[in-house]
Amino acid sequence: MKDVIVFTARLLPPILTGTLAGAGIRSLLHLHDRYWLLAMLVCAGLALVLHHYVRAARWLMITGTVAMLVLAIGQYSVLGAGLLSAGIVLWLALLARNGYGKTRQPSQPSVQQPAPRSGAPHAPGQATPQRAYSLDERVLRARFAFDAITGMADTKNRLLNAARDILANPAQARNGILLSGEPGNGKTMLAEALAGELRIPFFSISYQDIASKWVNETPERVKAAFAQATRLGQAVLLIDEVDGFIKSRHVSHHMDRDLTNTMLTEIVRLRGTRIILVAATNDLDWLDGAAVREGRFDFKIEVPPPDAPAREALLSRTVFQALGPNTLGAPVLRSLAARWEGFSAARLMAFGPQLADMRRAGAFSGVVSFEIAMQAMRRIQGSRGHLPEKVKTIEEIIMPDASRQDLHDLAFKLQHVFNLEKLGGDLPRGLLFYGPPGTSKTQAAMSLAAASGYAFLKTTGAELLSNPSSWDELIRDAKSLRPVIAFIDEADDVLADRRMSGVSAVANKVLTAIDGADGRVRDVLYIAATNHPDSLDSAAIRGGRFEQKIRFDVPSDEALATYVRTKLRLLAGRAFGVSRHTTEYLVSELLGCSIADADSVLQRAIDSAALRHLREGTKTITVVDMRSALRSTFDNK
Repeated sequence: MKDVIVFTARLLPPILTGTLAGAGIRSLLHLHDRYWLLAMLVCAGLALVLHHYVRAARWLMITGTVAMLVLAIGQYSVLGAGLLSAGIVLWLALLARNGYGKTRQPSQPSVQQPAPRSGAPHAPGQATPQRAYSLDERVLRARFAFDAITGMADTKNRLLNAARDILANPAQARNGILLSGEPGNGKTMLAEALAGELRIPFFSISYQDIASKWVNETPERVKAAFAQATRLGQAVLLIDEVDGFIKSRHVSHHMDRDLTNTMLTEIVRLRGTRIILVAATNDLDWLDGAAVREGRFDFKIEVPPPDAPAREALLSRTVFQALGPNTLGAPVLRSLAARWEGFSAARLMAFGPQLADMRRAGAFSGVVSFEIAMQAMRRIQGSRGHLPEKVKTIEEIIMPDASRQDLHDLAFKLQHVFNLEKLGGDLPRGLLFYGPPGTSKTQAAMSLAAASGYAFLKTTGAELLSNPSSWDELIRDAKSLRPVIAFIDEADDVLADRRMSGVSAVANKVLTAIDGADGRVRDVLYIAATNHPDSLDSAAIRGGRFEQKIRFDVPSDEALATYVRTKLRLLAGRAFGVSRHTTEYLVSELLGCSIADADSVLQRAIDSAALRHLREGTKTITVVDMRSALRSTFDNK
């Protein structure tokens, strides 16, 4: 009854307005009864339409109806008309506050469900609230096609042929294209270019677009995304970083397993449509085994780093866009493209903007030289490896003169490798530093890196034996940080003669990386240091591996005496005095020792003098301090 009364009250203003309008038309046109009735019906219908769609007309009709009621009642009672007017004004105010004209559907009263919080499951029997999810902002028109991508002809042909089969005969065509490869090689770009080539919408989603903090909402959003893709009719659907959606169910959380199951189900349901499914991941091993099988992803395409023609084209394009034409010569371009094999397309495209920044900062002007190009790439890499802040120069290292000259020559060749290669020269693939313990082999490797501008990575034979996978990590870092020196300290632990070694598997891995089936990596110089060169495997020291040998030895008596006197004055400074007799005593005792042993004795002598100063206030280094230092370093002194 209440609904009937409300419904009648809402229809009264337009019906009354239409009836009065029809009566007015009858009076003006002097219509007969039959035409008068027709005019009232037409006017009433028109009034109902205006009342429903035009807000201003609605309020005018209500106001007119109220005015007519007040006038009609006012003819009999002024008090009654006043009371009626007050009631109507109050009613209109309530209508204005609650929103007049909103149709209320007669339905069961609904109880607002609070949003489920993470970890709080729904009560038994309680339906999960259905929400409408929209990803319209992710449906885009592709910005480019395959002609914007240089090289990779085979990959583009495979993508295009598979996509055309899906669009032409979706019921029988295979679907699901899984792109894999290292970051920055253009997987997302290939998917968008495929949509541009086919001139169909490009719909891309990633985990951050779908993920929710609420329980079970992420799978619902996945379903909504696939449903929205299906409604497009034909499109390229890219699932970027798909390993976030399809984690291995053997080692994941139950919520991740639910998401994986939902994703696998939706992928199967997509078959038979004209939606081209493309997924991208950096590593196939991160995905659940059920995802990579045929029937879900029928095409598995590895997206490798750009090949040589593509590297040349990318470098030429990025430099042209950043600096203009004729700023990168052809010989330098070819050399850079050859030595930067394995670098991602994203890193190569960052080369031009980095050069522009350096030119604005005044680092160079005019054309780009090879040296400037290498500096730009080092800034893009943002690291020089594990090189300490303070490194001795080659001149400061106490070593045989011939060996020092070899290091000077090698540092010069590393600095001028471009001109060296133009003349037919080349760099050695590996160096072997050998000699007694404490003769600055490690220091020399760091000095060479500092003098040449190379990055520096270090490992030890013991570390490789305890964790063989650390070699793979070092090689991966070396390829990324080129040019770089990869230094193996105490290499005899891992490169010993394999006929008498139990670690031949690790040795094989090291030797293969330096010169094996995988090919040589440009601008990676391997240096091995050992105290026992005679114990190394012959395959390690042959040509093409650790082919150049540099000998380190204990310093000559004259060189050691000069070093000890200079270093003692530096350590003593103004804090301690030291007599000539004490200095010469120490020199005589250290003859025949290595620089490392001399450094240790000198530091112990300063420690002994400092201790006496704290206890007694003395400021002199004595022979007693020297004897104490020798005794703590050498048991037989």
